[in-house]
Amino acid sequence: MERNSAACAMQWSIELEKGLRSKKTGRSAEAILQFGPRLQQWSREPEPSSAAHHLFDLIPGEDRLFANAILLRLADTFRLGDDHIRRCVVKVFLSEYRCREKRKGYKGLLSKERVDNQSELLTRVKFVFDNGDGNSRALALVIFGCWADFAKDSAHVRYLVLSSFVSSHALEAKAALFAAGCFCALSDDFPCVVLELLVNLMTSSETSLPIKLAGARVFSKMGYSYLIANRAYK
Repeated sequence: MERNSAACAMQWSIELEKGLRSKKTGRSAEAILQFGPRLQQWSREPEPSSAAHHLFDLIPGEDRLFANAILLRLADTFRLGDDHIRRCVVKVFLSEYRCREKRKGYKGLLSKERVDNQSELLTRVKFVFDNGDGNSRALALVIFGCWADFAKDSAHVRYLVLSSFVSSHALEAKAALFAAGCFCALSDDFPCVVLELLVNLMTSSETSLPIKLAGARVFSKMGYSYLIANRAYK
């Protein structure tokens, strides 16, 4: 039987750590991007069965421990890294998100049921948002969107997303709309909050065309509940 992601978790964690600690130019970025396909594979696979634990000599919960350690390591790297490193981290999560959208009933590695250290992850990304420039805030917002399954439950993150709609930095505003769309697709109440703000944004003469296009994409993520329909009608 081919080794699954759970059986490779320790090796992948070690390889990522070695790459991030390497003094060789470009090796850190390479190690981060190398984990991208692995994250996609891991998210496609269900949590290991008792048979898999026995076959690969795994301790129950071992793969979950390594998965959360890897996610935290990537979040730390995003917090401490330069712009290039941060973009690499975003690319990893964004690639997993795009694969995820093609499948229904997502229960992948970034689902809230499988992420134990949600608060620690969000805190590290919020640090970048609070202390970075417009580009850094945009990257942080994209990560919030990719982590929407658990990030949507944070009142502080919701506030950051909504307040960035009117940012003078175009990339930040577009990233906020992306994150809002991700949240709307998974939340029952968030679309109701977004709808009024989005209508004001779309009808404002001061809103640029690229922002309006990004805003239009959010409407498709709002679902079709009676409450949303009624609000939209009014």
